[in-house]
Amino acid sequence: MFKRSFDKFLEKYPSKPSLYPYIYSINFKGLKTKAKKKITTEPIKCSQCGAVLTNIEIIQEDSKIGTYYKCEYCGTVNVIDKEQIVESFPDDIDFIIEDIIKKEPKTVEEITKVGAIEGELYISIIDISGSMSGAKIEAVKKSLIQTIMDFKLNSPTTKYILIAFESSVYYYLRHDKNPIRFSGDLLFNLGKMTEQLKKSIIKERLGSIGEFADGWVKKVQELRSMDMTALGPALYFGINSFENFQFTGRITLLTDGLANQGVGNLSGTSVGAEKFYEKMSELCNQLNIIVDVVGVSAHGDNNEMGLQILGKLTDKTGGKLFLVSSQEMESIFTQLRQTKYLGKDVKVKIITPKIINIKNITGAFSSKGTINESEVNLGAITEDRELFVELEAPKIIKEAKQEEIPIQLQVEYKDKDGCKRLRVINDRVKITKDENEFVAKYDQKLNAMMNIQAAGTSYYAGKADKSKKQLSGLKSEILNERNRLKSIGADYSQNAFSESLEFLDDELEEMELEQKEAAAAPKASYMAAKGQSRSRLSQELKSFRIAEKKKKAKK
Repeated sequence: MFKRSFDKFLEKYPSKPSLYPYIYSINFKGLKTKAKKKITTEPIKCSQCGAVLTNIEIIQEDSKIGTYYKCEYCGTVNVIDKEQIVESFPDDIDFIIEDIIKKEPKTVEEITKVGAIEGELYISIIDISGSMSGAKIEAVKKSLIQTIMDFKLNSPTTKYILIAFESSVYYYLRHDKNPIRFSGDLLFNLGKMTEQLKKSIIKERLGSIGEFADGWVKKVQELRSMDMTALGPALYFGINSFENFQFTGRITLLTDGLANQGVGNLSGTSVGAEKFYEKMSELCNQLNIIVDVVGVSAHGDNNEMGLQILGKLTDKTGGKLFLVSSQEMESIFTQLRQTKYLGKDVKVKIITPKIINIKNITGAFSSKGTINESEVNLGAITEDRELFVELEAPKIIKEAKQEEIPIQLQVEYKDKDGCKRLRVINDRVKITKDENEFVAKYDQKLNAMMNIQAAGTSYYAGKADKSKKQLSGLKSEILNERNRLKSIGADYSQNAFSESLEFLDDELEEMELEQKEAAAAPKASYMAAKGQSRSRLSQELKSFRIAEKKKKAKK
């Protein structure tokens, strides 16, 4: 789960830092593997840097201040209670920091046999503006009906709300009632929208898909395309629903054009619109809502839909961003239904001593450039997510006057049962003076993948040439270095060099194909969707894709 590209830190700077950066990979599939030890007490954390105490050998006694320890990372002296001390800690620990909190049923009469507190809430927010007429709306309806029937069979306690929008917002809270319509000046005022929604649903309770799927199918079949695009208000009503009903869950937002009515209007040059979606993404994260955004585009129509901005909703919450045609709709909805999340409200923290800095983190956000915070909030994660963390040592490491450098990874998350956990993994890295030894054991695959993810961020912003230049430049550097090492008979990982070049070649080939496809698509939205996919690409998924291409080539 926590692996590095290097075997040891160099006592001095690497001669070629761009070819041999200090990289860690965080592969979240590792959360499925049991930790070496599970502890049900709160961890002891440093009051300054937040590092979890795992080395009990550094605990000391003092007649005046009592039991204490000096933090290995920041040097802070922390006084602790003896009763908190666990006998021993391995290097991989799972703290259970909060058990599942069961909600008590409310005393209000329920409309369903299934308890109103069971399951999660799923909301479909569907664009029915004029441009969605014809094949687009029919493809959406077909895919949505299949999703509802899938929930009926596999997740019957899931609650469901349908929200459709054009110049008005149609809020389908119940399968057996007409929608609540919100329109006019109301859609420009968040406070009034909050108030009006609360009034409209105060006496209502959510029904479960398992019981009312057939009724919801009929509602979906009745959808017709109409007028403009009040996307921002529709999204806000959806998010507000989770807060009102006190559920967590998912939103699928589907559109084929720019939001141009009410709050969050993207058709002009308003800075406020971008801030609105930033605010919505943060609110979703706080409420543990996963948001998937699906942009729909007919071949050659070039309708922009602002996916570079709407994509931030998926960035912050851990959802996915797509740009698809009507023909691809069914497969995308199938993919969304099959997506399983390992955890929600995921916070990743890397703790290092003062002589080591975090230079960059890739794989976290496709809409941001360099990330060098010690803590990153990812929203929800799937098992194919992987982050890469680049460290730097601004000072010569020999100044540390120690044989090993401690590095700690903390992953705090809520598991699928709602239990809050903290996974703590410790690593101790030795120091070497021998740069030949450092090079011999270096894994170039991690360097290639980190750069591919970073190129995805540029791609998301529409800077395809910059992305290609970055990967082409790295490929050239790695080729030259491999030839140099061969010529002098140096020891190095031939497989790692070969695989890194294969990764880069494949990605550059993909970019060439994408540039041709972008010519017949809304380019900015297309680049955003492809950029997010690239910025989240893992080693395992990259290897799988290459293997599949090889299989097809043999046929």
